Amino acid sequence: MRRPIALGSLALTALVVSGLAGLGAARPASAQDRTLTYAQSVAVTAMDTAGASIGTVYPAGYEGMFLVYDNLVRFNDKMQIEPQLATEWSTSPDGLTWSFKLRRGVSFQDGSPVNADAVVFHIERQIDPKGNSANRPLWDPIASVKRIDDATVAITTHKPYAALLATLAHGSGGVVSPEGVRKHGDTFKLHPVGAGPYMVEKWDVGSEVVLKRFDGYWGGRASFARIVLRHVPDPATRVAMLQSGQADVISAVPVESVGQFEGVARVEVMARPALRTFGFGLNLNRKVFQDVRVRRAFNHAVDRDALIKAIFRGYATPIDSPLSPFTAGYAPVGSYDFNPSKAQQLLAEAGWKPGPDGILHKGDEALELTVLTPQGMLPKDVEVTQVFQGFLRKIGVKATINKVEPAAFWDYLRVPPDKLAWDMVLFGFNPSNGDGGYHLTSLFASNASRTERPKVWNFTWYESPKVDGLLAEADRTVDPTKRKPLLVEAAKVVWNDAPYVWLYAENVIIAKKKELRGVEVSPVIFTLLRNATP
Repeated sequence: MRRPIALGSLALTALVVSGLAGLGAARPASAQDRTLTYAQSVAVTAMDTAGASIGTVYPAGYEGMFLVYDNLVRFNDKMQIEPQLATEWSTSPDGLTWSFKLRRGVSFQDGSPVNADAVVFHIERQIDPKGNSANRPLWDPIASVKRIDDATVAITTHKPYAALLATLAHGSGGVVSPEGVRKHGDTFKLHPVGAGPYMVEKWDVGSEVVLKRFDGYWGGRASFARIVLRHVPDPATRVAMLQSGQADVISAVPVESVGQFEGVARVEVMARPALRTFGFGLNLNRKVFQDVRVRRAFNHAVDRDALIKAIFRGYATPIDSPLSPFTAGYAPVGSYDFNPSKAQQLLAEAGWKPGPDGILHKGDEALELTVLTPQGMLPKDVEVTQVFQGFLRKIGVKATINKVEPAAFWDYLRVPPDKLAWDMVLFGFNPSNGDGGYHLTSLFASNASRTERPKVWNFTWYESPKVDGLLAEADRTVDPTKRKPLLVEAAKVVWNDAPYVWLYAENVIIAKKKELRGVEVSPVIFTLLRNATP
């Protein structure tokens, strides 16, 4: 039987502000003919749920995918599981097999039926590591799927898998049309076909996607005739578009722009604590970082509160765990207070002594490191890196910043350890299924081979048999009351091992026309528009 499953207690802060001179007047078109324009900070470049392209669609592509596809189950705004294409489900006594009853009479946007065969096709496509190299911690636990009858499927896992429903609600869980995949092949990422309320009408890749209402949607007629996802990388331009009426919703409102909407009657600013946590990953293949005292010293060198106040104006939360406070499985596990004296003491214990140039030395070796950051991909990425550079300089560490374009950033991370060209890197990970086990496994489960690229996002090459064991046990523990202590213990070990300089969890800030209803700000940093109404 189905029931809502709480994945974390969440807080939503909405700033409703009043009066904006110059905000564009409402369109003259009737409500049923209206177009909603969403100005996104990142371009939609692909909308396939599987394959290598899914790593390039974050977050804009997922926002489009949640309009085009329906999943078996979905998250509501409290991160609880609700039915979507599946109306009910049950598990076998051994916890290995999950049976799902499908909604009858549902069609894909190409007219083909959403039935058990289509769901089997979708799941088999997701669990095939050759065809789908992305999101492996989500899909690897699934052993098989089979058709029971036209409206029933059974999914079997290798071991009891507590996060299965969260996986199915994930953006990559959108059920694709088998006919659409067969028709478009490798270009399906540009011609997505799902069972959601909107379908692709036209697409200028990297610039704009126009989605039109799917009149055959099982859930009823969508409120807008079209939704336009427009790439507007400049924050000031996005703000101006909302002010002038050229956009109805804008993403990634800069913290310094929030004040522009004070006293604005027709704009609502929505700020929600998010699941994505940030830090500087340390290349543990470097000898200097193989000493935990150095890693902990770097953590004590950073004043997180000052950084958040100066750069984010308070719209972020210092973390006391690798997980966000709003992720399932979170508990506080430790802290690194801002203590430059302690940082210098730890470095001295590790053999690093001040040199005449003000930089720490160990023999003839100077503590000079490189720090990699994307430029314009993560919130305030360059500014955060520059502040971090300054903190390190105060304890005698010379850090040289290497700024790279967003499109090239991933190529620096997803490589074998001997190909890594950086010592530290700014990174933020979002467990987009809301699950702490997925977060910890993606970043901290040991990689299988040192001759290949990391399996997921463990590009620091962290290894801990204890953490691996705890995460494996957590994955097969379905009871959340028994699973959470395993995740907390794993997080505590990782925190104390300090493979990252831990920083903060971000807030998601968007703005919209106040009269627009039904816009959801997901803590997994997506803006969801499928339920938006004029």
